[in-house]
Amino acid sequence: MMKNITDLKIAFIGVAHWHVPLYLRAAEQENIRIVAMSDPDENKLTHLAAPFGCKCYTDAQTLLDEVNPDFVFAFAPHNEMPELAMNLVRRKIPFSMEKPMGLCAEDVQKVKEAAEEASVFCSIPFVWRYSDLINDFKKEVKAEDIVHLSFKFIAGPTSRYITTSPWMLEEKTAGGGCNTNLGVHFIDMAMYLTESTSAKVVASEYHYGDEYDIETYATTLVKLSSGATLSLETGYAFPMDELARDNRWNIVTKDGYYTLGDGCFEKRVYDKKTEKIEMSTDSDVYYPIYTLESLRQYVCGEKPRAGLEEMELVRVILDEMDVKAKQAEEI
Repeated sequence: MMKNITDLKIAFIGVAHWHVPLYLRAAEQENIRIVAMSDPDENKLTHLAAPFGCKCYTDAQTLLDEVNPDFVFAFAPHNEMPELAMNLVRRKIPFSMEKPMGLCAEDVQKVKEAAEEASVFCSIPFVWRYSDLINDFKKEVKAEDIVHLSFKFIAGPTSRYITTSPWMLEEKTAGGGCNTNLGVHFIDMAMYLTESTSAKVVASEYHYGDEYDIETYATTLVKLSSGATLSLETGYAFPMDELARDNRWNIVTKDGYYTLGDGCFEKRVYDKKTEKIEMSTDSDVYYPIYTLESLRQYVCGEKPRAGLEEMELVRVILDEMDVKAKQAEEI
């Protein structure tokens, strides 16, 4: 293993993906070596690559053959993710890949088994795990003391994907809509905070717009193996202006009530003074932290905070949500 992340030759594949600029902010914080980028969209590719003076490829295979990077940050339409991930595993290239890494749990399972057999590092950006808020909460509150978690995350309308990532609006390429894109973060957070190993989806209801076959609003109730319950609400429904999304949480514990929203985290615990902590409720700020920490974990020989095992668990639950929602439509 190398000793410093600055020694790594880093490549980005699929840079037209809207998350990529969030990762590239890490280069402003640390002098990491981005040596190559690829994407079929040559205009977006050259625009993003220009500040780094790196090689550009419209074909990912050619990039991998010619550059042989030490680490790859991989992005693709969801239906193309398993093939790209398996290619990186076969080449034994450590990588990060955006969620959900496929269209179903079986896609993730195949990649996980191959990566484990080849001993290939893979991190998944469940970025709330990289928040001091979440990790401080986890130290403060025992998993078994959590009674209920409620997460509401409403992002901008579907129109924001038309020019950047139109594949996000089709079930055959995205696998699903707002719950696939947004809900996975909070499924993972619920499992992480409660240390649950499984979950049962009690009910799930999806709403659809007239133009697309993906859900644009979703509500779900889940029973976690810890005994806690999770209510999850996601949607493409927020009229964007200077604010891009609505992010609100309530976590009920045996002796307290915690809320997040409107730039503030509030802790109400019995027999203690209420604490109000001003903070950003925008998850975008955690992507550069995730980027640098993934590289550090790799060079140090550590497991990622979230990897293929966590992705598979989340995907299993998401698949069950999708099934429950389809059953609800038939009633």
